[in-house]
Amino acid sequence: MKAAFMKGVGEVVVRDAEEPKPPAGGALLEIEACGICGTDARTFFNGDPRAPMPWVLGHEPVGTLSEVGPDAELPPGVRAGDRVFLGSILTCGKCRWCLDGFQNLCERHELYGYDPHPGAFADVALVPAIAMKNIIPLPKDLPSDIATIADPFACALNGVEILDPTYGDTVVIIGSGPIGCMQAVLARDRGATHIYMIEVSKERLDLALSVVGSFVDDAWTTQEDNGTAGVNERTNGSGADKVIVAAPSKEAQRAALAMAGRRARVVYFAGLPKADPVTLFDANELHYKELAVLGSYGATHRQYRITMEYLNRRRNDLDGIVTHRFELDRIADGFDTIRSGTGLKVVIQP
Repeated sequence: MKAAFMKGVGEVVVRDAEEPKPPAGGALLEIEACGICGTDARTFFNGDPRAPMPWVLGHEPVGTLSEVGPDAELPPGVRAGDRVFLGSILTCGKCRWCLDGFQNLCERHELYGYDPHPGAFADVALVPAIAMKNIIPLPKDLPSDIATIADPFACALNGVEILDPTYGDTVVIIGSGPIGCMQAVLARDRGATHIYMIEVSKERLDLALSVVGSFVDDAWTTQEDNGTAGVNERTNGSGADKVIVAAPSKEAQRAALAMAGRRARVVYFAGLPKADPVTLFDANELHYKELAVLGSYGATHRQYRITMEYLNRRRNDLDGIVTHRFELDRIADGFDTIRSGTGLKVVIQP
């Protein structure tokens, strides 16, 4: 079999590798498609101690469950030979957060595709025992490349559920990447009356609108005020009811507070670099407007399950989010596409 090994920051080599055997309690997955996640890209371009080189990344896999190891416990309704998606957040299932249904906040959580669990940029990938409960069967004819967006979509769903848009709300989405696109669809389905999208790059915004423009009422690129004036103009000065920050930007975080109306809800979806995570903001925005500012991270098992049927139902609206597909031998081109900002979702198909 072949696998793509990250051998240095910004360097990848595709070479032969020993085909794995199913571990006790685990399984093997013949990979049909694996998305390049934003986390993969950050690791590839910057390095990460959780990815000791040479290392195989890839934690948005879809494939056929080819072989099941001894003592493995498959989820109900899943059998060897099924086409499945594998959720990336690996949880203990025993801590208070797991038991309360917030597996994304598991005290001992791990991430598929990071040490000690190699990822799925390969022909065949291991499914460790801890990941078996994350296996979700695919709807019969859902294309594999579209199914790979189940992982980021479940995370986007978590953010929108925390945002809680409803009928009559004006929702602002800051960031027009794949997550922002998904959240526009979700916010509309939850009844939001007005959905506005803000982005720093006109090219990226135009690309997003070519996919989800029918779900967005208006969109514009930011100026010196990071989009606040546009929101005030479109809301007659009252500000937005709900704002979600889907861009890893301190400026966007500060702008979200300024454009939010009284008693609005603001969700910080995108994280900041761990080496520089502190944002300075105007605390009076929170105080005098009685804002609720919340965070969103990852997804729960419930959200993963919801996502698969949602993608199947909305496939015609969401398939355009996957803009680029590359064979495994061209994975370097996939990372270059992400760096250039010319695509939305990039998928590797071995």
